[in-house]
Amino acid sequence: MAKRIQIQRRTFLRGTGGVALSLPLLECMAADEEFEVPRRFLGLYVGHGFALQGDWSWYPTVVEDQMRLGKSMVAFAPLAKRITVVQGLEHPQCVSAGGHSTADSFLTGSNPAATVKSPSLDQIAAATHGYKTRYPSLVLGNEGGLGGEGRSNTLSYNQFGRGIPSTNNLRGLYDAMFNSDPALQHDQHRRLSRDQRRVDRVLDSYREIKRQLGRDDSRKLEHYMQALRDVEKDIERLETWMEKPKPQVATDGLTLDATVKDPATFIRTMYNLIYLAFKTDSTRYASYMLQSMNSSAWDNIPIQLGLGGTHHILAHNAVQGGGHLVKLGKYDKFQADLLAEFITKLADTPEANGTMLDNTIVLYGSSNSQTHVNTNYPLMLVGGEELGLRHGAVHNFGMKTPPLSNLYLTLLNALNVPARQFSDSSGTISEIMA
Repeated sequence: MAKRIQIQRRTFLRGTGGVALSLPLLECMAADEEFEVPRRFLGLYVGHGFALQGDWSWYPTVVEDQMRLGKSMVAFAPLAKRITVVQGLEHPQCVSAGGHSTADSFLTGSNPAATVKSPSLDQIAAATHGYKTRYPSLVLGNEGGLGGEGRSNTLSYNQFGRGIPSTNNLRGLYDAMFNSDPALQHDQHRRLSRDQRRVDRVLDSYREIKRQLGRDDSRKLEHYMQALRDVEKDIERLETWMEKPKPQVATDGLTLDATVKDPATFIRTMYNLIYLAFKTDSTRYASYMLQSMNSSAWDNIPIQLGLGGTHHILAHNAVQGGGHLVKLGKYDKFQADLLAEFITKLADTPEANGTMLDNTIVLYGSSNSQTHVNTNYPLMLVGGEELGLRHGAVHNFGMKTPPLSNLYLTLLNALNVPARQFSDSSGTISEIMA
């Protein structure tokens, strides 16, 4: 009997054929639905931490209530009144975890050792409002995929606590959102039909063996079957969305064949795709892992930039100060310059009574303050003033140390998600709100 269950579970996993099991349900907007100004969220992550000392410190200094940005963050100087820097927060369950394990928990607050994580912030928001857009969320990462346990390549975890593979396929992402080529549409229809047939076969097999299972086994298998039924609903709604024309966008700034060999162009293109996804209301929630804690080609980017070491090595050596700290700071600047460019584009795009940035919360940070140190996460919030956020300050919680989940619960409420609890939260953080 156990053997049959294992076969069926493998069939289930294979049978979904790439259908986004982890994504919330899709639903087309009614034609007469009143216009709703979108509330958006983007979570960004860099593993191994930042330079946190001296002139190249990622943290700003505060002089006479004025925020002064260091050399690595100088690109944000024109945006200083639109950012908040948070110090002193972390996930308590991650403090004693291994040095490479905490990326898995950055947006979830889960214990890194847990096989099943809590849903991530972006996916909780998508589960509430994701049906309003073609794609409930975008899960992106420069490395792509899931990565390894404790060394995730994704920030996003679904409602069942399973990692959602990130995509690094620029052209595939563009095609999914904006390419209306009839041949591509036909191929998508064909794949959805194939996936539906596979789902049907698995459900039929489940009904066949359910009668032979004991109560405990039946309960265990039912969990997976419910997930599969959600996939079935997703397929139906995806088919409905396919009948609606995709938005047409200009391709300026999109280099869809960019690779890790030209990291600046690759990251800039990914940011531009996120911008277009937000602007066309193709999605309202996205996560983007800029740098994982895995050893990969992306760990070598500082070498490409002439900084003389991998990002991991630079982060290790930066605690010694001197030239190593400067090198890490210069890599931080590389990332910050590209992000500031994206943020400025949001700030320059009119929307409703303000700009896109007014309605978009961007969270940028790391789960390491220094390499392998899982406390005092470097965190920056940008935008979202129309959602109630207040900026232009550095908040250092110091000895109070509320869990980082309190910040995430606050952000969920700002996104109009009626959550009362997020992971191990004990309340909200009023200091960041107007």
